[in-house]
Amino acid sequence: MNELADRAKDYINEKRNNDEEAKQEDWLDRVKANVSDAWEDIKDKADEAWEKTKDAAEDVKAEWNKKTN
Repeated sequence: MNELADRAKDYINEKRNNDEEAKQEDWLDRVKANVSDAWEDIKDKADEAWEKTKDAAEDVKAEWNKKTN
């Protein structure tokens, strides 16, 4: 939360320095875009983890089939 508060202050200061009005809706759009980017990164890592785990599980299954056949 503190990080978001700091970013909100930065946003407000940025708008003030550019003689623009800081609007909550614009701020929320910016946060939403950042969360969306973060979600894509997390999703990519989760997909990688799934594939690695799935591959490892298939390797174990193949080894088990060799031993039991």
